[in-house]
Amino acid sequence: MRAGHVVGGRYRLEERLGSGSQGEVWRAADERLHDRPVALKRALSGGDRAAAAKVRKESEALASLNHPHVVTVHDLVEDKGDHWIVMEFVAGSSLADLGTVGADAAARYGAQLAGGLEAVHAEGILHRDIKPANVLVTEQGQAKLADFGIARQVHAEPTLTGTGAVTGTPGYVAPEVVRGGRYTAAADVFSLGATLFHAVEGTTPFGEGNAHALLWRTAQGDRVAPKQAGSLEPVLDRLLEADPKRRIGIGEAQAALARLSGEPVSGRARKPMRRRWIGAAAAASALVVLAAVLWPALRPAESGGEPGGDPGGGVAADYLGDERTADPCALLDLDRLGEFGETRLDSDYGGWPHCNVFIDTEVGYTNVELYFYSSEQEPDPGETTMEGPIGVIRYEGDHAGCKRNLVLPDGRDIVSIEATQDESGDADLCAIADTAVEGALAVLAEGEVPRRAQSPDPASTYYLDACDLLDNEALERFPGVNAHAPYRAFGDWRCDWYSTTSADEVHVSFDFNEPPTAEEYDLIDLAGRTAVVRGDDWGEHSCLVTVVHRQYPSVDGDGSTVAENVRVQVFGDETAAQDDLCDLATDLARSVAEALPDA
Repeated sequence: MRAGHVVGGRYRLEERLGSGSQGEVWRAADERLHDRPVALKRALSGGDRAAAAKVRKESEALASLNHPHVVTVHDLVEDKGDHWIVMEFVAGSSLADLGTVGADAAARYGAQLAGGLEAVHAEGILHRDIKPANVLVTEQGQAKLADFGIARQVHAEPTLTGTGAVTGTPGYVAPEVVRGGRYTAAADVFSLGATLFHAVEGTTPFGEGNAHALLWRTAQGDRVAPKQAGSLEPVLDRLLEADPKRRIGIGEAQAALARLSGEPVSGRARKPMRRRWIGAAAAASALVVLAAVLWPALRPAESGGEPGGDPGGGVAADYLGDERTADPCALLDLDRLGEFGETRLDSDYGGWPHCNVFIDTEVGYTNVELYFYSSEQEPDPGETTMEGPIGVIRYEGDHAGCKRNLVLPDGRDIVSIEATQDESGDADLCAIADTAVEGALAVLAEGEVPRRAQSPDPASTYYLDACDLLDNEALERFPGVNAHAPYRAFGDWRCDWYSTTSADEVHVSFDFNEPPTAEEYDLIDLAGRTAVVRGDDWGEHSCLVTVVHRQYPSVDGDGSTVAENVRVQVFGDETAAQDDLCDLATDLARSVAEALPDA
């Protein structure tokens, strides 16, 4: 491609501004609008129809956004098999080219960018690569977000780590993404913080070095202490919080940065809306509504009160409260479910965030399982509606099962409901699941989830932190482990570690089940406790070892005995031999057994 070529019969290429793995960028003139200057970026080549459709869809979404601190997308044109994104031409420099700036200037740029990013997120768009080179600063001192993932996803090679492909640039990408998690709005917030850190300090929050070194330090949480941030440091700390659950939200970040810099605080959307998160893995069908990562709560102007107030005046800001004391069984309405058969509650299966109702019929039984979990990942796509401030995602069911997810207003906490039956059953599982949803919503309409009626035995795993059961010495057996930054699941009842040198993972979690017997399993002894090794439980490239912590009569009063277990799971890639994985899982399970308190 050379200067003078007219793209799409309209845009005359004038000067190449840059080129590389992400494609060519040109300054061009729009011949239909009096040679208005525009920037053109070649989004893809090669005639890949699926990629072209994805680029078109995401360009249209960005074209609908008009914000002073986001580079505007004007058009998408096809020219001889290539697709070009037509964007606003910004006369100025990238933040990377400006060098270091003072804390006041960085706060001003940050407030502008946060306002733009909040608007982007409100449209369901994730940037996925915020860094100084992707921030343009005009000659008038206005910062603009540029270079969204619409071009990047079809050109740039992802950074490969032991946990797979990382979306983003080492040094600026969020720790949860480095550790193998999916990219969310909170990850964009971290990258914004890393960009502002670079603006004042001249380095990434994890220093300088090659990609592997930066990703390693990111996974370890090994941040560089700021020296020039001054009054900006407290906000940077909140933007760069390693735990995405505790990380500052983009709206709050914009307000905090604006206060530091004197920038005006931009207004926010005032009514709940469905959002579709657009990224490299977005669903192609426009008929499927994607659930939001962040489900907006009702605002005071609509609800008649402040969020977090009483049920008659507002929306509960935190429906779950203390994760450990929230009772999942309290959301299952046995009377409603009784229309499908005789119901019986089973609180002794699955684990502490779980509760089950069995519905006995003439031909068998149906199981309705409800459980809590928290996630920073995008919810799986499904038919989505809003029931007040709560998002309800309905998935297509079949004879074997039907699932529903209730996304609570913080966007992270999920109530999952699934109805299942065996092959002999003939129940309408989706009707049962929807009835369970109605019962749960009726309870949530009153406010916070009720607390557990009984406190577990002091010896129970209920009081344990799964991450405390493997110390650094034990984790040394796990090659390349990132021992200092595990993923903590709901209630700290599950803990996941990831290798930084391979695709291996280790999960430790608590569950309930019937006690294992010698007739069913080959029982082994680990540190004086009964254990079972099940190499094929989760596939050929995994191994599960279950350690029995204690046994006791069921609190449901049905005469059964419950085994309270700790599960150690090891996952590897397709090259991993299962025997090797089971050796590692057994070795780690022995350390877990030794760390357990007396039963």
